[in-house]
Amino acid sequence: MNILFHILFNYSIISLVFGVRENDIWVIAIFSILLDIDHIPYIIKNSKSVIRYLHFGSESRMSSHEIVGLALFSMLFAAALLILKDRRIVQIALLCMILHYVVDFLIGKTRPLFPYAKTEVFLHFYSSRRQRFVLEGLMTIIFGGIFFLSNIQR
Repeated sequence: MNILFHILFNYSIISLVFGVRENDIWVIAIFSILLDIDHIPYIIKNSKSVIRYLHFGSESRMSSHEIVGLALFSMLFAAALLILKDRRIVQIALLCMILHYVVDFLIGKTRPLFPYAKTEVFLHFYSSRRQRFVLEGLMTIIFGGIFFLSNIQR
């Protein structure tokens, strides 16, 4: 999914679970897209095809973007929960990371056991790049609308 969708979707879920304070927005934004940093080397190396197709697949992900990374980050967040006084921020950050994994698994092509297995999993919510583009666009607009409407009252 696109970066904006991850942020808007996570914001919506976090606001339902914890309620969102003004200073939470940066935590939500950062931890919603932190996993996608691993795409940067792939995008740089394959910039022509990424620009041409506006897409890159599971091969652009490192092991930190799969179950191995989820386990590692969960242990780091568990340690942070034990050490830090502001548990709410840690809980928000962890939920953002988990939601990122879930959305990527449900919507995209993943290699959940990478680097131990390169088997790709795809749940077939769309059958073409065009359908994926439309799905991502619509979902981003919907959650953008939710974000906008939830902030009108503030």
